[in-house]
Amino acid sequence: MKLNGAATVKAGLVAMVLAITGCAQPPTEQFEVAARAVEAAKPAGAPEYDGEDFAKLEQQFALVKDELKKQEEVLSIFRSYTDAERQLKQVVTTGQQVEVVAAQKKESAKAAAIAMEKEAQAVMDSAKKLMVNAPTGKERAAVQVIQQDLEGLEKSLSAMHQLIENGDYLAAEIEGKAIKEKGSAVSGEIQSAIDKTKGKKPRAHA
Repeated sequence: MKLNGAATVKAGLVAMVLAITGCAQPPTEQFEVAARAVEAAKPAGAPEYDGEDFAKLEQQFALVKDELKKQEEVLSIFRSYTDAERQLKQVVTTGQQVEVVAAQKKESAKAAAIAMEKEAQAVMDSAKKLMVNAPTGKERAAVQVIQQDLEGLEKSLSAMHQLIENGDYLAAEIEGKAIKEKGSAVSGEIQSAIDKTKGKKPRAHA
């Protein structure tokens, strides 16, 4: 009777363990929370302004997906989602950190783009003032070309402003630098044309 009793208890324990193990369910809710954390980092500007950390975040999430897939291929009574749950928590934490950092970097890029727009506008204004005194005699043809360049820069400046309005601050700053460089060159051309009409030696411009 003792042997039979021990066997019965052992069988009961085995059945209980199998039942508990067999009840392991995929961490669906945790997975959805992690997925939202990854997605939330995108509108904050993570892909553009914190690309390296965002790439690591996506890699972390991909590893969790692999772990979940691996468990699905295991016999149900042997499945364990402990590692996946731990990894999902890490994805959520990392996602929140990436979102905050990206938002900060995006805001800094916005400030830089706006400052660059002001600098580009100042260069344009300077070139326009010089254009008022541009010659109309022999240098007229050259001045007309310069005028066309100024009109092109005006369009570029408008395009830069639109980039800022659209939140594309990195591209806007690059555009602004190009406008400043070209605007300075145009100012130099205008001044050279003015100097020629006055019989002066053209100035050297950087």
